[in-house]
Amino acid sequence: MIKKLTIFIFIIFGLTNCGYSPMYSDNNDMNFEIYKYELEGDTEVNNAIENKLKKYLNNNSKTKYIIKLESNYEKISATKDRTGSTTHFKLVVNLKLIYEKIGSEQKKAKKEASFSESLIIKKNTDNFEQNDYERITIKNISELLFNKVILYLARSS
Repeated sequence: MIKKLTIFIFIIFGLTNCGYSPMYSDNNDMNFEIYKYELEGDTEVNNAIENKLKKYLNNNSKTKYIIKLESNYEKISATKDRTGSTTHFKLVVNLKLIYEKIGSEQKKAKKEASFSESLIIKKNTDNFEQNDYERITIKNISELLFNKVILYLARSS
């Protein structure tokens, strides 16, 4: 017991003193601005992305982007039981980024990148709980994909 406690204390002190911080916790130092954006596709995915997008607008950076995000959401039957009814669903969210850098001396060429995330969830017997869980999951996946987009834009600027 004392050995486990000692190891636990060393892990706690090690993580707090080594400068560990979560990967997406501080994206405030991004050196670009989203000048103009357009969202197409699934409304639920777009709403989650638009909420996160607001902090990257009008921050007076030198690098500016015009972006277009096309989202797609699919709910696929992943597994079925003996009777043929679905027991697990696969939720797939695809995000296509089309972006253009403003003010670059290069020829204004639109570039593309695609991002995708999927998750297998168990089917719930209560439809209300199932829909609520899917909505929360889609929102989380959408925010994860948007973080990937932001990191991609930050690295390409």
